[in-house]
Amino acid sequence: MQIDNAIVTPTNTHITDSCEVKSKADMRTYLESLREVSASEMAVNQRDIESQVREWRSHNFFYRIHVFRSRTKDVDLELKQTWYRELFCRMVSFFYFWD
Repeated sequence: MQIDNAIVTPTNTHITDSCEVKSKADMRTYLESLREVSASEMAVNQRDIESQVREWRSHNFFYRIHVFRSRTKDVDLELKQTWYRELFCRMVSFFYFWD
């Protein structure tokens, strides 16, 4: 299902040009609006919203410091996330100061 600039599937939520959303509150609001219009089995509804925001912020962090810009301008919030990726996103998200 495609919504706005997002593609929502049971295993992934892809947000095109996610780098344009800078604040944590706006990210949360965007994900909440996706949840409202997506079926319950979609990944956006299955994964903790704070975890998705942290991953989004870590993508934005690398985009802002010009690392892998072609890969970090969009974000893929996959349903299954390894523990070490979750830990990495948690640490990197801490350094994202563009709110």
